[in-house]
Amino acid sequence: MEYKCKVCGGELRFEPELGKLRCPFCGTEYEMDEYADHADLHDHDHDADQGRKAKDAGFAQATDDSTDIQEDLVVFSCPHCGAELVTDKDTIASKCVFCQTPMVIDQQASGKFKPQMVIPFEVDKKQIEDLYEQYIQTKPFYPPEYSKANVIEKIKGIYLPFWMFDLNLSGFIQAQGERTMTHTIGDWIVTDHFVYQIDRKGKQAFDRIPVIASSKTPKDAMDALEPFDYSKMVQYNPGYLPGFLAQRYDLDERKTFEVSNERAQVTYQQSMTDTMAGYEMLQITNAQIKPVLQGANYTLCPVYLLFMDYDHDEDKLIAINGQTGKIVGNIPIDKKKRNRYFITRSLLACVVIEALIFAGFMLL
Repeated sequence: MEYKCKVCGGELRFEPELGKLRCPFCGTEYEMDEYADHADLHDHDHDADQGRKAKDAGFAQATDDSTDIQEDLVVFSCPHCGAELVTDKDTIASKCVFCQTPMVIDQQASGKFKPQMVIPFEVDKKQIEDLYEQYIQTKPFYPPEYSKANVIEKIKGIYLPFWMFDLNLSGFIQAQGERTMTHTIGDWIVTDHFVYQIDRKGKQAFDRIPVIASSKTPKDAMDALEPFDYSKMVQYNPGYLPGFLAQRYDLDERKTFEVSNERAQVTYQQSMTDTMAGYEMLQITNAQIKPVLQGANYTLCPVYLLFMDYDHDEDKLIAINGQTGKIVGNIPIDKKKRNRYFITRSLLACVVIEALIFAGFMLL
């Protein structure tokens, strides 16, 4: 499926800075609701032959770097030039590697795989350049491969699948608290040690606990990118996708619910123990907490990703929140650069010391 400009026929792209679809050729802008009903853009007959397994078509790798797993590759035809796009089986949006036409693979996001909500990109590629430049300056020993000139074009904007869980937790927590008091009786110093049994019972509601729904994306990095501004979450419209990559989930709500429950329970226990102030020592002795699932929304969230295979080591990931610009990363240290730095510092220190000794000798 393509989003065509009504003026010149160019392929539209979603512009984060504008919050609109924009034609890069004639500059015409379109509000999102103009393409809310895109049935006329969808060629069902054309899509009927889509999604062939790549190995059956003789392809061994993706044309959009979406995955390295050959078994997960499928083939789609570009509606603009007819070239074959080889991508991950969970891809919703990509672009043709030959004509660069943004493609929204509508049948990949239908039925149970149709997202309910989306958080649109707000940070564009130009802002990413500035944010990355500031970030890399805090890593003085970064390898040359991680310079802005080398990585900016490799950073990909992608909508990643999340489950947003609404939970209600109820239960009780029992703890043992201890206090020590010292006082004087005559010539004696008396220490009293008190042990208390503490009981707390309560309920707590949690809205929109995010859990990454892709097994191919590191969970720790996605947790570190939070929070997203959920007030800007909107109903899913595929018009937000052109110009970006997008993935559908491969972990359903049943497989990810426990992650949300664990996160909620940590907060619930902390809320309870915050009411147990005034003890020198506090130990949880019993906790029974019951979660009740209120709902789970399948949501696409905006992220910029860069995977770097540095020095044949494990993949080094840089991730940027596409809404807030928050950056988390795993940048290796260039040992040669670090060693040169400390050697230079040591030599300078030696020169300064010798100069001070010489100056002291001349004064004598």
